[in-house]
Amino acid sequence: MPTDGAPAAEGTGGWLGTDRIRTAALAIIALSVLWRAQMASRGFLAADDYVMITQAAESDLTVGHLLTLYNNHLMPAGRLITWLITEHLGMVYWPYVLLMALGQAILGIAFLRLLRRLLRPSWLLLLPLGALMFSPLTLEATSWWAVGVNMLPMQIAMVLAVSAQVSYVQTGRKRHLVTLALSVLLGLVFFEKAILVVALVFLLTAALYADGGFFRTIWTTIRRWWPSWLLLTALSLGFLAAYLSNSESSLRRPTSVGEVFTFLTQMLGSTVMPGLVGGPWRWLGAGDGAPVAAPPELGRWVAWTLVVALIVATVRRRRRAGRAWLLLGAYLVLVAGMLAATRLGSTFSGVAGGVPRYVSDVVVVAAICLGVAVVGLARPSWGTGEAAPAVLDTPPAGSETNPEPADGTAPDRTVATPSAASTAPDPDSTASTASATTPVLAESVRTGPPKQVVARLGVIHAEAPVDPEPQPAAAAEPAPSVLAAERVPDDEAGAVDSPGPVASQHPAGGPDPDDATAPTPPPRQSVEQPAESERRPLAADSPPPPGLFGPLPERYREAVHVMLALVLVAICLGTVWTTSRYSDEWAAKSGRSYVDTVRIEMASAPPDTVFFDGPVPDEVVPNLSWPYNLQSRFFRAFGTRPTFVDEADNLSVLDSLGRIQVATVVGSTIQPGPQEGCGYLVSGGQSVRMPLNEPRQDWHWVVRIGYLSSTTGTGTLRLGTGTAEFPIKKGLNQRFFRIIGGGDSVELTVRGTDISFCTNEIAIGNPAPKPE
Repeated sequence: MPTDGAPAAEGTGGWLGTDRIRTAALAIIALSVLWRAQMASRGFLAADDYVMITQAAESDLTVGHLLTLYNNHLMPAGRLITWLITEHLGMVYWPYVLLMALGQAILGIAFLRLLRRLLRPSWLLLLPLGALMFSPLTLEATSWWAVGVNMLPMQIAMVLAVSAQVSYVQTGRKRHLVTLALSVLLGLVFFEKAILVVALVFLLTAALYADGGFFRTIWTTIRRWWPSWLLLTALSLGFLAAYLSNSESSLRRPTSVGEVFTFLTQMLGSTVMPGLVGGPWRWLGAGDGAPVAAPPELGRWVAWTLVVALIVATVRRRRRAGRAWLLLGAYLVLVAGMLAATRLGSTFSGVAGGVPRYVSDVVVVAAICLGVAVVGLARPSWGTGEAAPAVLDTPPAGSETNPEPADGTAPDRTVATPSAASTAPDPDSTASTASATTPVLAESVRTGPPKQVVARLGVIHAEAPVDPEPQPAAAAEPAPSVLAAERVPDDEAGAVDSPGPVASQHPAGGPDPDDATAPTPPPRQSVEQPAESERRPLAADSPPPPGLFGPLPERYREAVHVMLALVLVAICLGTVWTTSRYSDEWAAKSGRSYVDTVRIEMASAPPDTVFFDGPVPDEVVPNLSWPYNLQSRFFRAFGTRPTFVDEADNLSVLDSLGRIQVATVVGSTIQPGPQEGCGYLVSGGQSVRMPLNEPRQDWHWVVRIGYLSSTTGTGTLRLGTGTAEFPIKKGLNQRFFRIIGGGDSVELTVRGTDISFCTNEIAIGNPAPKPE
């Protein structure tokens, strides 16, 4: 029997073969995971990854380290994983690729489980699943560890929390509240933005499971499912108290209304809308980091057109679709408000709206809303505890309530048993009349007596593996459709036409109460006396129910179906193109080349090779990450690290490609001295002032002095208020040392017995490769 209340499509043998929808869904998930893993493996660590690895390499595994904020983000679980990998494997990328692929697989399986619980059984379940698993808006979360360690757990937490709340709404069992709390905690220990999961759970419950106007919906939601809100409120307040007490305020103020408008048009027009339909199709490179969305103008208009058309079409067909899209809009407002409050007014506010990772969690909500709008909810609105029709509240005479099953599904069915009214002989009745009251089973006839037959919303469901043989008289006249399986169109419920009756495979396999195009059945007085229109089954040659765009003339249906197929193919091709272009951008990694080259160079370098500490290339780690862009910290997780010193006679330097080069100093130099063949002659105990060709500001500088000395001694160099001493060796030598200071000249003093010191080479600046 299929799990989670999902249908078991026809198939043969095996766990997968019994459910074709599940088999196709798992194939989609596997394809997505393998594709994303292959794309991620083309790249390497980037920017924030190195900072997190450096911090892990410098720290012990302590509570203080785990709770330390990173860029004001609280992510103890992410720090724990990074520390473990750094401690045991060093600076490598493949474990992070493996973890992100695993997270993508967990997300897909959890989302499939949610869809089968939330929505009606249908092949159309594959649409929201595919939208989530292949959305270009989530590419960063499956390739860049610094993003994936936050966003993948948050997305998984969103799916698990919504699934737990839906289960609680459907069954009322308190154990689902424990799952709900644990799901939210899962997101919070990886990313503080997961606090939005609490708002999502409330908005989704109100939009999909409560009816009425705005205030009535809110009140009904609070009153009916108050245990959820009490639990989530306590959890949220506790987390916010712990987070805000240790964090600095990230709130910023936009500089103008135009900045806000630009941000919103970027976020919606360039990122969200194109991303939902396979865009943005074009990327703007951002160094080693992930590229920024830069869709063409035509692409923006096409995206808006497709999204608006989908919303209009689904709202016309299904009343609940309007609430689903309002749910997506409400979540977008929350995300936009949070981003505007923390990103606008900063250096990067001009491109904040074009960064997909900021809105990757929106894809989860959009996929849920797409499923609700296209497929329909698994249960009618009164299945959530609202007042149900009297015929459902009061079973017919002789019926007994179906005991609560042990598998966790809602006990919303009744067992149909013969009543006195239905079994009493009627002297005026004919054989055909008697047969009209005989139930027709929802599944194909098999052998053996039935163990239990249940009915719900006019559909009989066989819980036993065998059904009774129908009475011969049943073939003479159609049985009442209130006791027969109602036909569900293939494009809605995934049903497969068969010569016999169709098996009702889901508690919600009947008509969707939110379907605006579905005919409203007449009031039923009792199960044994259905309306005349319900007594007649759907004729074999009757037209199919209305499609996605409502009732259409027969001559237009094929054209519309072809058009929809072409649009879907175009979106798939656009997604493939967008993902391929992202993969090319992600594969270009300066950091990978730099790290690999340094490893090779260090393996063959002499033991006395030493370096002055300095920043790695800006394209590897941006200067904004100082001091974690310094080489001494960047290479902390290396197996063979460079040796860093503060002074040396012979200095090496790593160039921008990671190669070891002979060092010199590039910056200000002294003007030529007056002594021919000597430059500046300095005797023991004497100080000589030497003007610079360019002044130096007060800062940390490296000095290179080349000299000729008659004997050993000690020299002292002054640069403004800064001084530095260095040893003097006999003969022609050079010395590199550090100094803190600034000015337009230097003053040199030497000390030694009968020392004569000549120099015409003093440079103050930064180490650089010596020109060949």
